[in-house]
Amino acid sequence: MPGLTVDLSEEIDNSLTRIANKNGISKAQAMRKAFALLSIADEVSAKGNSLGIVKEDPKSDTLKAIGRVVGA
Repeated sequence: MPGLTVDLSEEIDNSLTRIANKNGISKAQAMRKAFALLSIADEVSAKGNSLGIVKEDPKSDTLKAIGRVVGA
C-alpha cells in the first residue's frame, strides 16, 4: 500500500485522535474513512447533487435533512 506523509494542524490532529479513539480505530483508519466520505461527496457533487446529513424520526419512519457536506 502506498504511504503518504501529511502535515496536520494541531486542531485537526486532536480531532482525528479523538475520533479514532472514540471509534476504537487507528488514526490511519480514520483518515481512510474521511477520504471515503470525501470521495463520495465529490462524486455526487459532480452530478449536481449534495451529500446530506439526515436524522431519522422513528415514530414516523421518515428522514429529515439537517445538513449537507460541502467543500471549501
